[in-house]
Amino acid sequence: MRRIIRRAIAVALFPVSVMAGNFFPPEYKAFPFKEGDLLVSKNRHGKFSVNKILRVDRFDFRKGSAISIQGQRFIATEDDYLLIVSAAYGESEFNSFQEASTAAKAGKWKIKLGHIPNRSPGAVEGQTLVGNSLVSEPELIGYRMWREAFDRGEAGIF
Repeated sequence: MRRIIRRAIAVALFPVSVMAGNFFPPEYKAFPFKEGDLLVSKNRHGKFSVNKILRVDRFDFRKGSAISIQGQRFIATEDDYLLIVSAAYGESEFNSFQEASTAAKAGKWKIKLGHIPNRSPGAVEGQTLVGNSLVSEPELIGYRMWREAFDRGEAGIF
């Protein structure tokens, strides 16, 4: 009986939030970091940069709705959702992980790209958590511009 009641509640809540489907891979539905997290990554030339998570949004997609991922348009074949991670990416300006970590905690790093909307796997790759800092309104200017365009179907993600 409890199982039936739980299922009835889940079905009743369905219109509020799309239940997980199989259109997007499972790794698109999880992200280990949160808003404000400061991350350090190393580029292929051995230099380090600081990156900051600005937002982690869940987007529900109904069957038939479209999304542009890396310039390719995908049409959902079933109801599903994914997480979109918005981040600011820093210059590759540090010679060591420790130097980048210290700069991140001190807020002394240069932003190269103020906002990039990404899928979870791309946003997590090669990143190491070193701290957290509140996300300020000015940091969200690029996010808000992208979000308005995304909501109109005029922007995608990487």
